[in-house]
Amino acid sequence: MKKALTATLVIIIGVLLYTQFTELAYKLGFAELKMVAVLENSDKMKVKCDTYGLGYFDEIKLQNNYQKCINEYEAQGYKVISRTDN
Repeated sequence: MKKALTATLVIIIGVLLYTQFTELAYKLGFAELKMVAVLENSDKMKVKCDTYGLGYFDEIKLQNNYQKCINEYEAQGYKVISRTDN
């Protein structure tokens, strides 16, 4: 019984520390960015453009590279069928 209570207490403290750390990290500029686009051409061939950043990163540079990838495939006749920007 004592071990179960101790384990529960440790888990609760761990969750509280994790949530506080995450909030503080985001307030200090630590972030996560993930963007994915799936494109398809008339032959039903699919390609994927994606970008991912975790920590301190240049968001504009990542977005520019992501958009450049999409633009290059659209110039080849691909159309965006799915896009997720988080």
